[in-house]
Amino acid sequence: MESERTDTASSGGPAGYASAQDLPSVRQLRQQLGQARVLRFLLPRDQRPNLAAIERQLQRLCDTVDDFYRVLGPKNWIFHENLPVDDVEELLASGDGPEAAEEAFIALYTDYDALALRLHVINKLPALRKRRHLILKAHEDYAAGRYYSCIHLLLSVMDGFVNEFETVRRGLHARQAEDLHAWDSVVGHHMGLANAHKTFTKGKSATNEEPVYELYRNGIVHGSLLNYDNVVVATKAWNRLFAVVDWANATIKEKTPPPPRPTWKQLWRSLSELSRHQQANDAWNPRRVSKDDAGFAQEAPASATGQFLTAWTQRNYGRMAQWISQPLQGTHGAAMPREVRMQYADHVLTDFAVLAVDHVAPASCLVEIELRLAGKPEDEPLRTAIRWLYEDDDGEPVSSLLPGQWRLNCWEPYRFVPPLGFG
Repeated sequence: MESERTDTASSGGPAGYASAQDLPSVRQLRQQLGQARVLRFLLPRDQRPNLAAIERQLQRLCDTVDDFYRVLGPKNWIFHENLPVDDVEELLASGDGPEAAEEAFIALYTDYDALALRLHVINKLPALRKRRHLILKAHEDYAAGRYYSCIHLLLSVMDGFVNEFETVRRGLHARQAEDLHAWDSVVGHHMGLANAHKTFTKGKSATNEEPVYELYRNGIVHGSLLNYDNVVVATKAWNRLFAVVDWANATIKEKTPPPPRPTWKQLWRSLSELSRHQQANDAWNPRRVSKDDAGFAQEAPASATGQFLTAWTQRNYGRMAQWISQPLQGTHGAAMPREVRMQYADHVLTDFAVLAVDHVAPASCLVEIELRLAGKPEDEPLRTAIRWLYEDDDGEPVSSLLPGQWRLNCWEPYRFVPPLGFG
């Protein structure tokens, strides 16, 4: 099996991967598929993973990554691992050129709900988790069009996170391109993070009032670039943050000893699991179920919302904490109820209604609710929504058609979908 951690250009060295096809995990999976094909006919038909479908999906992913970098790489956009492949593939297939592709790509970030869902990645890295409150504030600023604030917050988060992440204390601004080698990651593409980093470190000492559309950290932080307050630069700050997260995860993976060669049983189980997840994603369809529709009572997110809000009315912060995403619970441990109390103690919920469930993605849904808060007029209930994420036993987002549980990732009261209604 593929287990080398080499430094050649084709395997992610300073020059980066020439293609997504060169990623070690891609080469390993292709090798496993070839080996599994020999054995698949020894099993009953209903137990065979769909190897052809997995191969097509793998090829599609590699082609999308390479096409992305061909079209948007020159504009210093980075393909990171939690981008929606279907949407990226669609915007690239339009054939309308880099400008139109860039506009459509930015729209993937300006979608408030989609960006909120993507933020689950910040829970996995301790040095990033402690900066979560700043990232969430940047999200609110971005949604409100306060791009200048969002950019500065994310620049500070990236510098602080990278400085703390490794024992060598250097922020992102002090790193050279070769320091951002990302082993076995799509951000390690030769047009990826290391390539885009040249704008981050580029010196901009002369005062400039012309509009800029690159993430020139030096000129922005030191006050020489005065006209950076726009959605392009702010979105590039988000794009760079997610790429840095991938780089950090790749760094951890590269330093982790490779697992032993899997047995045939383990290999088959791995491919079967991959096939099962793909089939679940393919079978999922968006839908909206209102309280007056048949089957609303069987909607698990509606039931979970009712239990969470009931606990809020009772000020049972321990019960509320049980519904929060597992990685976040792991961060706070026994202190999670205290964290919930700190956020909710000043917001007294007197009554509520659960109105509808909107399944917006395989692992995400919005539950529309009506809240009555103490101190608010009785005839002016707050109508808003609460966002749920479907997690497996390891706290990873999975299709709601698979075993798992609905959890709250963005659980703070001010994170409810606008109108926020919390002062």
